Amino acid sequence: MNSDGNTLYVGTTEQHWPFSKGLVAESLLNAGATPGSAAAVARNVETWLKQQQQWYTTPEDLKALLVRLGRPLLGDEVAERVGVQIPAFQDILVRTQKRVLPFSRGVLSRSLEDLGLAPREAYTLASQVDQRLRQDGVQSLSADEIDDLTERTLLERHGEQMRLTYRFLRTNRGRLGVLGSESSLPSPFSKGILVQSLLAAGVAPDYARKVARSTQRQLRGAEDRLVTRTQIREKVEELLRGEVGPDVAARYRLLRVIRKPPRPLMILLGGVSGTGKSLLAAEIAYRLGISRIVSTDSIREVMRAVVSRDLVPTLHASTFNAWEALIPPEAEQPEHPTERQLLEGFREQVQQVSVGLSAVVSRSLEEGVSTVLEGVHLVPGYLRVSDFVGAIVVPILITLPSDDEHRQHFESRERETSNHRPRSRYMQYFSEIRTMQGYLERLAKQQGVPLLDGLSLDESADQAVGLVLQQVLKELSPEERTALLGEAESSAVGALQEAE
Repeated sequence: MNSDGNTLYVGTTEQHWPFSKGLVAESLLNAGATPGSAAAVARNVETWLKQQQQWYTTPEDLKALLVRLGRPLLGDEVAERVGVQIPAFQDILVRTQKRVLPFSRGVLSRSLEDLGLAPREAYTLASQVDQRLRQDGVQSLSADEIDDLTERTLLERHGEQMRLTYRFLRTNRGRLGVLGSESSLPSPFSKGILVQSLLAAGVAPDYARKVARSTQRQLRGAEDRLVTRTQIREKVEELLRGEVGPDVAARYRLLRVIRKPPRPLMILLGGVSGTGKSLLAAEIAYRLGISRIVSTDSIREVMRAVVSRDLVPTLHASTFNAWEALIPPEAEQPEHPTERQLLEGFREQVQQVSVGLSAVVSRSLEEGVSTVLEGVHLVPGYLRVSDFVGAIVVPILITLPSDDEHRQHFESRERETSNHRPRSRYMQYFSEIRTMQGYLERLAKQQGVPLLDGLSLDESADQAVGLVLQQVLKELSPEERTALLGEAESSAVGALQEAE
C-alpha cells in the first residue's frame, strides 16, 4: 500500500503522475469508442486497479489493461485501435536540436494564437494535432515534423494564408512579421525600408532611424508578432507626431500612395552634363523604393553598338558637340558653333536616342515597374506622349544657375571617377553646355516642367519627392484615391488639393 492511501498513479515510484479517468476516456474516444462506453471502461479500469491495490502502473501496462478490460464493451475493432495508438496519459516526445521535450497542446495553442486565432480555436486545433499523432501511434518525432503536421491542419481548417503565416513564424522566430496579400507569405519587418519611407517624408536621418527602431520594438513586444501594414503605419504616425510634428506624419501617410501607385511611375530627370542627375536619381529611387534606374547615356551606348558612326555620326558624339558631325567635310570647322548649329546637333541626337528610350519605357510599362530615368535627352516637349500612356509621368529639369558652381561639379566628378571623366573635356565645351541649359530652361517654362536649381542633394531629393507626390495625387481618380487611402483620408486629401 502506498503512503497516500487509495491514490492511483501512472508511472513508477520514482517518476509518476496521478491516474485520470478523463485521460483514459480520452484515449478510448480517440480510438472511436462512444462516450458512454469510454466512461464505463474508465470506471472499470479504476476499480480493478484499486481492487488489485496496484497503486503504480506504467503507461504500457495501463494501455494493455485498457485493451483487455475494454474489449467486451468496445468490441475487437476499437480494442485493436486502442492497442496501436498512443494513449492520452502517455507523453509524445518532441526532439529539438538541444533536448527532448514532451509535446504540449498548451504551447502549440499559444503559438497559434500569435497567428490571430481565438484562444478556443487555437486549443481546438492543437488538440487535433495531438489526436492525429496519437491515432497514428507516433510516440517520438522532430520539431519540424510537428510544424509540418500543424501546417497541414491549418490548411484544412483555415486555408493557405494561415498556413503561410504559420510557416513565417516557424522560420523567423523572434522576428516581427508583416502580413501582405491573402496569398503571400508574410515578410520580415525591415527597418531599412521604413527608414526609406521616413526620409522620403522629410524626416531627418537620425529621427528616421530612431522611429524605425521604436516601431519595431513597440510592435513586437516580448513575443513573436505578426502585424498588418496598417498597424505599422498607425504606430509610425503616432511616433512621428510625438517626435517631429503632425505635418510630417500626414506627409508620411500620403507617401504610401507612391509606394503602391495604381499605375507605374515614370520620373524623368533632365538636365545637361554636370548637374548631378545621376546622384539625384539614385537618392529619389532609394527614398521611393524604386528599383529601376535607367540613364539615357546607357541607352545611347547600346544604340552606338548596333549603329555605325558612318551611318549616324551625331549618335557617336556627345550632345554638346554633336553639331560637329553636321558640318560638311569641305566647310571650315569653327572653334565654337552658333546657337542654331549647337541646338541642331543636340536635337538630332535627342530624336535618335528617343527610339531606344521609347523601347525602355514600353518594357517598364509592360512589366508594371516604376522607373527613374535620367539624362540630357529627356527634353521637355520632345518626349512622345503616346510612349507614356498608362504611366504617371513626373518630368523634372535639374539646373545649376551659377557658372562657378557648374565648374566645381565637373571638378568633383573628375575626382570621384578617378579621372575617367576628365574636367578638361567638359571645360572645352563649357559655353556650349551652358547654352544648352538655357535652351532647356526655356522649354521647361513653356511646358510647365518644374526646375530644381542650385540645391543640395537632400534639398533636391525632398523637392523631387514632393513633386512626385503632387503629380500622383493629381492623376488619381476619386475611386483610386479612396482605394489607396480609405474614404476618410481620401476626402481630406481632396479638400487639401482644392484649397491649393
